[in-house]
Amino acid sequence: MTSYKRQFPVARPSITPEKREEMRSHVREAVVRLVRKRNIAPGDTQAWNDISIRDVIEEAGISIGTFYKYFENRADLAQTLWAEPVGRLRDDMQASVDAASGPVDKVRALLDHYVRFALDNDRLFRSAFLLVRDKSSSPPDQADLNEETFYRNLCAAFREGQEAGLFKPFDPHMMAQIFWAGIHGSLALPINLDRYKFEAPKVLAARMVDALMELVKTDIPES
Repeated sequence: MTSYKRQFPVARPSITPEKREEMRSHVREAVVRLVRKRNIAPGDTQAWNDISIRDVIEEAGISIGTFYKYFENRADLAQTLWAEPVGRLRDDMQASVDAASGPVDKVRALLDHYVRFALDNDRLFRSAFLLVRDKSSSPPDQADLNEETFYRNLCAAFREGQEAGLFKPFDPHMMAQIFWAGIHGSLALPINLDRYKFEAPKVLAARMVDALMELVKTDIPES
């Protein structure tokens, strides 16, 4: 009599959050290498579209099956190139704000994070933060500014500083937009108008932080 051994499917080990981030980061780095090899300029959407999933997996040294285990599709990959690093930026900003000793330190922490992120992630900053949308393209759905960690925490810190007498009277929402425009502009201007001899973004941004803080602070020292 022939005996049959029942076959049970072998359970695949689940992907831990750490493993998922490690692999997604590995693939992101492969894309960055491809962009550099092909000298793709920030905002060059046509050149980016010419990079195929096959190009990416060959550069990353992984199989097509592995790719689809960690990414839903090419659009998911494109989004993760900026969405996940920006998400970590928001988390780091929030942690620094929560740990700051007062409203002045909170505002400086937010500005410092913005500057460091731009300087440490130059290509990402150029492609995700300096992209100029073509007039023929449809405008995006606009989100409320209060949904953004940077803006929301700036407003809260301004209100806290005003209640403590450390900041002058002003509209926190308008001032938060001025701060955002100022710090972003100090980083973007030397890049967008590189035909002029501006100071380096790092230098301009440091001066901008000091200037913005002087704009709102009273002469009362923070306790």
